[in-house]
Amino acid sequence: MDETLEAKILDVLKHHHLMVLATIRPDGSPQATTVNYAHEDLTLYFAADAASQKAGNIKLNNKGHLEKHPIRRFMRV
Repeated sequence: MDETLEAKILDVLKHHHLMVLATIRPDGSPQATTVNYAHEDLTLYFAADAASQKAGNIKLNNKGHLEKHPIRRFMRV
């Protein structure tokens, strides 16, 4: 991977901690779920209950899509 691109990706990962994880349900329809994540270099980690729809989708089809969550900061109300 190009070093400039890797540096940009790592910068995004460093400053954000929410992502949208899109998976495929058993019926073929998409499911997008917001999750918190941690990372070590370019490896991402997130928690999922083994009995959750998200985990079941990943077990059936390990293909997915990750995207940075659009909200950077939360406001206390």
